[in-house]
Amino acid sequence: MRVDPPGTVPLSPRAASGAQAVEPALALPPSEFLSDLQSLLAAAVKRLVETTGCTLGAAWALRPDGAPYVAAASMEGVAPIAPSAECFAALAQLAGASDLGRGCEESASRAVAIDHGFSAVACVGSPGAPPVALLLVGGREDPPGAVRPRTLAALAAAARRLEGPGAAAAALSRLERLDEEVRRLDRLAALGDLVAEVVHEVRNPLVSVKTFLQLLPQRIEEPEFRVRFFDVVTSELRRIERLLDVVLDQARPRAAQAPDASTQVGPVLASVARLLTHRALERGIQIEAETAESLPPARVGEDRLRQVVLNLALNAIDATPQGGRVRLTARRDEAGVEVLVEDQGPGVPPELRLRIFEPFFSTKGDRPGGLGLTISRRIVEESGGSVAVAERPGGGAIFRVRLQRGV
Repeated sequence: MRVDPPGTVPLSPRAASGAQAVEPALALPPSEFLSDLQSLLAAAVKRLVETTGCTLGAAWALRPDGAPYVAAASMEGVAPIAPSAECFAALAQLAGASDLGRGCEESASRAVAIDHGFSAVACVGSPGAPPVALLLVGGREDPPGAVRPRTLAALAAAARRLEGPGAAAAALSRLERLDEEVRRLDRLAALGDLVAEVVHEVRNPLVSVKTFLQLLPQRIEEPEFRVRFFDVVTSELRRIERLLDVVLDQARPRAAQAPDASTQVGPVLASVARLLTHRALERGIQIEAETAESLPPARVGEDRLRQVVLNLALNAIDATPQGGRVRLTARRDEAGVEVLVEDQGPGVPPELRLRIFEPFFSTKGDRPGGLGLTISRRIVEESGGSVAVAERPGGGAIFRVRLQRGV
């Protein structure tokens, strides 16, 4: 009878006696180290049955969740049965190779001899450590209480041979499970960071929507304003939807993304300036956009570029005092396009010009935040560009965003 327990090495018939023996999944030479615990156990069971002449042989091990299972079996006309957790724990307490019918008063041990047909057991594992598996044998010539000394000796020898490799294989299995858990936690951490970014970025289009809603009661009769209101609100709400789609995409496996499409920088700068005009005027600040003629496209997605420019422009408005000016400029660069965002604020001290791009670092002590510049730098660098801050001639700060030429 052929039995293949889930997750175990397949059973194969023995040519000489018709009994079922478990063979390693790979036919490796005896001298090679088998890193898979299940393969080690399968090879040990096969050798035990062949050298002792026992008709029953099996190896029990524990799954990652602690449930015992049949890792390998060589049974003649008998289907292997997985033990209970209590049975495995009771047998794991036995020292050396033990005759289950002699000196074993535990009821669980007797149940093994009666229900499973085994008569002797040996624990596999390093001394002083919990066993990683159990080796069991039995048969007509080795009944419980009368197991031959040579069978016990072979069982003990097999357990000793598996001490080092078995412990190493079990450790490797634990490391693999730990590595998988670390990767899972890393995905969760990345998703958490992404959610924080999205929450931060959703605020930006909401600024535009809120601004138009505030102006709507006074200017609802103006046809041009109503058209602009509809266009801006619709565009920004769609952008929020796209941002939320990013979270959904991150939460499920997906194919590799195609490179970002090329984007004309001028219209992006102009749209950001229009969106922030009211916010700037409320603070007594002018905001303007200027784009050089015949500017090549930049290798970055339009939404991503808008996100970068909007972050930098909002920071510039916050830094500029009343009566000042914020300028958004695009010009040719050796590699493609350079976008400049200039303000007339206090500037950024040299010792902080790298730190301001760190997550949650902010010079605005009275306000939370510190993600905008981190997000902007990541977007630019993922597109093959760079971003840096310097002192603006005449005072203030100037952020330089260098982008690769698009196609």
